[in-house]
Amino acid sequence: MGLVERDAVISELRAALDDSANGRGKVAVIRGGIASGKTALLRAFEEHAVASGATLLRASGAPSEQSLCFGVIEQFLSGATNPPEATAMLTRLAGLATPRVGGEAQSGTRAAHDLCVGLLELSRQGPLVITVDDHQFADRASMQVLTYLQHRIGTARVMLLLSQGTEPPSELVTEALRQPYSRQITLSPLSPEGVGQLLAQRLDSAVALQQAPGSYALTGGNPLLTHALIDDSLAPDQEPSAATAAEPATGQSFTRAVLAILRRGGPQLLRTARALAVLGEFAAPALLARFLDVRPSVVGGALEALELAGLTTDAQFRYHGTRTAVLDDLTPEERSALNRRAAELLHHDGVAPSDVVGYLLAAGEADEPWAARVLHAAADQALAHAEQALALGKAAEAVQYLEFASRSCGDEHKRAMLTARLAWVQWTISPAAATRHHGPLQTALEKELLSGREVMRLVRSLAWHGRPKEAVRALECLGAPPEGDGSRDQAERKMTRQWLARWFPQIFAQVERHAAMAEPTGSPGPLRRPQTAVLPRGTGNAPAVDGAEQVLQRARVRETPLASVISALHELLAAERFERAMYWCNELLQKAEDQHAAAWCGVLLDNRAAVSLRLGDLADAERDACGALTALSARSWGVAIGSPLSHAVHAATMRGHFDRAAEFLNQMIPQPMMDTRYGLQYRTARGHFHLATDRPHAALEDFEAVGDLVVKWKLDHPMTLPWRGDLAQALVRVGQTDRARELIKDQLRLIGPDSTRMRGISLGILASVSDLKQRLPLLGEVVDLLQAGGDRYQLAQAFVELGQVWQILGKLDRAQLIRRRALQLAKSCHAEQLSHQLLATREPLNSEPTPSQWEDAEGMAVLSEAERRVAALAALGRTNREIGRKLHITVSTVEQHLTRVYRKLNIKRRADLPVGLPADIADIA
Repeated sequence: MGLVERDAVISELRAALDDSANGRGKVAVIRGGIASGKTALLRAFEEHAVASGATLLRASGAPSEQSLCFGVIEQFLSGATNPPEATAMLTRLAGLATPRVGGEAQSGTRAAHDLCVGLLELSRQGPLVITVDDHQFADRASMQVLTYLQHRIGTARVMLLLSQGTEPPSELVTEALRQPYSRQITLSPLSPEGVGQLLAQRLDSAVALQQAPGSYALTGGNPLLTHALIDDSLAPDQEPSAATAAEPATGQSFTRAVLAILRRGGPQLLRTARALAVLGEFAAPALLARFLDVRPSVVGGALEALELAGLTTDAQFRYHGTRTAVLDDLTPEERSALNRRAAELLHHDGVAPSDVVGYLLAAGEADEPWAARVLHAAADQALAHAEQALALGKAAEAVQYLEFASRSCGDEHKRAMLTARLAWVQWTISPAAATRHHGPLQTALEKELLSGREVMRLVRSLAWHGRPKEAVRALECLGAPPEGDGSRDQAERKMTRQWLARWFPQIFAQVERHAAMAEPTGSPGPLRRPQTAVLPRGTGNAPAVDGAEQVLQRARVRETPLASVISALHELLAAERFERAMYWCNELLQKAEDQHAAAWCGVLLDNRAAVSLRLGDLADAERDACGALTALSARSWGVAIGSPLSHAVHAATMRGHFDRAAEFLNQMIPQPMMDTRYGLQYRTARGHFHLATDRPHAALEDFEAVGDLVVKWKLDHPMTLPWRGDLAQALVRVGQTDRARELIKDQLRLIGPDSTRMRGISLGILASVSDLKQRLPLLGEVVDLLQAGGDRYQLAQAFVELGQVWQILGKLDRAQLIRRRALQLAKSCHAEQLSHQLLATREPLNSEPTPSQWEDAEGMAVLSEAERRVAALAALGRTNREIGRKLHITVSTVEQHLTRVYRKLNIKRRADLPVGLPADIADIA
């Protein structure tokens, strides 16, 4: 790759070489910022010098080799590119630079003089070019040789080319530049156009043109940083589009290049960069000099070097990522010490406490009296900063400010309020981390320092983490609400009561008993007595559904209690409003992810898994359940871990992934979980796993335990916990069909007529314990209900049962058609085991009905073309929505066509439609 924007310099150096070859020696000094391309320029010129026939002696200075006597001269002699006739002279010079064997070394001055004379003699054999990169790091003896040489170079065939950084010139350069044959050349950073040319050497020219302005803004024209940007965009782990993006990408290569530049600049440059990174907007030359305890001139030189290196402009880093790289390179101890130093200087300069507090937070504890005064004065500002950070979705930053404000606050009541707020915010990031505040908050509660709302938050956290006794004690300490209790506190109490009743019935029961004993006059207790049912009422409860929608619409991450969101989503699930529940899960999950609210993410993923299970989307359900378990640690999930675990077990079991389901069941669970509704969910999932793996008695034990607890805890509603249907399935497997029949009939009575999915599932269980004559119409109704309910997995199971009935009745064509639809459904919902079973039992049709046979069968000829097409797809088991989508008509039109079809054919439901499919309709199906 060629040099960019260095042609003029190369031309000037070539002209100097021509002069020196003619006996007019030259000294050239290349000065430039770190990684500005000085070495690349030297190498390019060296190639030209060798090609022109000159003898080349080259070396590089290094701080670690400054103690080596004649170290640079030795590099000349060992790495020389020279014609054969110069070999003898070089060998003699090498002897001059080496101590004599068996005796003392020559005098440094005498040796330096002799080496200088030898180099001049070498130039008489042909042009001699000597280059020293970073000459300022050359050892003292070598520097003496070069100084002697430059004094005598005027009439010699020698060109001496030195490079150095932005530090003050060495004595050698100072003396050389006094001579007319010497010239200093300063390398400027690349221009935006030059950066574009450099990019074009490795990227597409159009992309280079787009990225040039952004790359220049990040690098200031530094070639090393620009190459690092290109490396990041072309990195194997980078997105494929990164190399063609309009904006440059920064990554590990850029970070490494930044740190390499700072270390090449020496300790003082690195210290200055770190001070800049810590001080941020307060960095100014005078403050930097005091911060580093050095002279202003030293700081001035370092700032100039940083700016020429493309890292800074006006004592600020060009790019925030550069500052981050510098700070991340510090050890925790170094970072703490630098922040403490910054806080002290800024405080003594009269900077406002609100600006100093951030440095004290980053420094950790500060014991000095001034620090305590600043902390106390900044408590209110810290709270304001926390609220501002929350508004911007920066929860971790808000926690930092709240911790500081709580620690530094002198008022006990206010400190309790800050601790409660801190626990609330921290719970959304990591519920496990918030448990460390339980003790201080319980102490504050005993001193009556917490509001009712803060107590309710504490109660929910204690319950979530399986500490029921402490939750009950907290509620008992709260007592009855005072007169004029705020509406927000009232709403918080009511919501907490409903949440406890649904998910922690034992805690709720203890509180109710305590309230009943403590209030003989009937005055309201700490949670207020229920005025409405606490369980979801199912599909017919429109007001409850509307209320749930309102809760979800008003929900704000980190402000709305997550418990109310959970309750609202379960209200929609109980009402079988699955599409709305999925919409709200997705909507709120996006907001939670944007604000890094891990607790919200975990709970919403878990609820989305619940919705997917009810829709028969098994792969999605298992993915989201696993995502929920990953979003939060087991300790953060507390007793609520039973919910994502149960959904993961359910999904894996229905897919036939029994080893996977067993892995979920083998995970450690908190023992208090089994005394909550989460435990009921877990037992139910485990029972279905036992049933699917041919252990019906183990399943029977789980389902009976669930039923006993549901009744005991007054949670008995089939739209939320359909234990009777689960138990009936296990009873059928052990031969107790009569008891199973009674249980499922009880469940149907409790469900009512409005449900589609749950009623369809229950009727399917009833069909399995009914005689063949009753089974066929029951399964026909099941299919209709499940098609309307949208559960593809349960619908596939219903089609399997229906196909078996038609096969028993000898209707093999219809049986195979039904099984074909069951197989399609099983594949679409990733029920692999069910798909394998259907494929294994599939039998070929005895004959294929022709279109004319289908049209004439059972009076089909009376139907119009549109009605025949709708009827044919309905006979195949398509839902009304699917039929409408395939035929490009509305669902209402499909329903109208089917109504006319049923009337013309004198049938009542889809299951009664004749089998067979015309070829033109088969193509769409």
